Amino acid sequence: MDDAVNGNIFGKSGGGKMVKVLMCGSVASSGGVSTHTKNLIENLSVEENEILLYNYYTNKAHSKNTNFEKVYRRTFGLFLEIISNRKKYEIIHDQTSGGIFSFVSSVTASIASKIVDKKLIVTFHHSRTEEFVKKYKLFFNFVLKNVDTMILVSNRQREFISKTFPQYSDKLVVIPNGYDSAIFFPRNTDECRSTLKVPMNKKVIFNISNLIDIKGHKYLIEAIGNIAKTRSDIYCIIAGKGYLSETLEQQIKNSKLEDYVKLVGWIPDNEIPIYINASDFFVLPSLGEGNPIVMFEAIGCGKPFIGTKVGGIPEIIASEEYGLLCEPASSAELEKTILLALDKNWNSSRIKKYAETFTWKNIAKTTKSAYEQKLLKKNKTYSPGINYLADLK
Repeated sequence: MDDAVNGNIFGKSGGGKMVKVLMCGSVASSGGVSTHTKNLIENLSVEENEILLYNYYTNKAHSKNTNFEKVYRRTFGLFLEIISNRKKYEIIHDQTSGGIFSFVSSVTASIASKIVDKKLIVTFHHSRTEEFVKKYKLFFNFVLKNVDTMILVSNRQREFISKTFPQYSDKLVVIPNGYDSAIFFPRNTDECRSTLKVPMNKKVIFNISNLIDIKGHKYLIEAIGNIAKTRSDIYCIIAGKGYLSETLEQQIKNSKLEDYVKLVGWIPDNEIPIYINASDFFVLPSLGEGNPIVMFEAIGCGKPFIGTKVGGIPEIIASEEYGLLCEPASSAELEKTILLALDKNWNSSRIKKYAETFTWKNIAKTTKSAYEQKLLKKNKTYSPGINYLADLK
């Protein structure tokens, strides 16, 4: 076993009951599931727990994992990890997503957990839950049958899965994503704009996401193009990398929007909060989402979130005090929503205060509550289909 990747122990308790967890997930340089896993480990480690990490991502010599490595680490590699280290942990927590080559880790963990007689928690992250569950219903049913708890990041996920598998509805809980409040907090907008050389006299919109179809960038660019016909004070910054990079650049050029939309490519993590704080608001025009971490990061900086009514987004942006939402895949609807946001007086302090509900520290505490329900036999009980968000609030 590569100790640089696996077998890492994070945190030991200073008192009280310690929970020993084998955390299985992909901890890489980017990605929503990776961000979730890393932050959960860090915050669980100071909450009287001991975390043993099994990383699906090897990053050997900073090279990309081959497909063989990806499958191996989620099947035979994971199976051996669970069996060989069974004396080092009390509970297995698998972080999984779609497609099937990621979800197969939960199948492996379901089998191995029965052999070692350990409790199994699975967190299912997926932007298109309904599509995935319908396509892989037998696999999903197998995992649900064998897990002790499945954590979902939105009520929308829970409602669909509960309807599809009513016999397992009591195993489903909802714990949303979160953000790091030590990094994402309000900063001086002018200073951030000066650092990034962003226009001081413009209304600045920021977006960061992979440049792929599901993120809906083409609708954002179309919306900005229409807005630019009547007002010249708008400036949209899009960060990220992906296969649509050249296509989006060409769309900007064809629409003569070079003065209004700028693709800045990949940016390091430490610059993301600077870009968010340099903006007036954040826009995510996705066609599908689970519970995007960047949404929490934006409101953590006190910036309103403008997005689409997909996934768990409407559950978090439940008030127009925190942002505005529209239907996906419509540049006209997005245009109207952005125009409303441009003219609205936002209360940054109120947005920030609301965001504090979703710090990773709070998310780690509620995750530990999920562990305790199965492992520590606490007196407090939750009804089937519990939403731990109620505890956060």
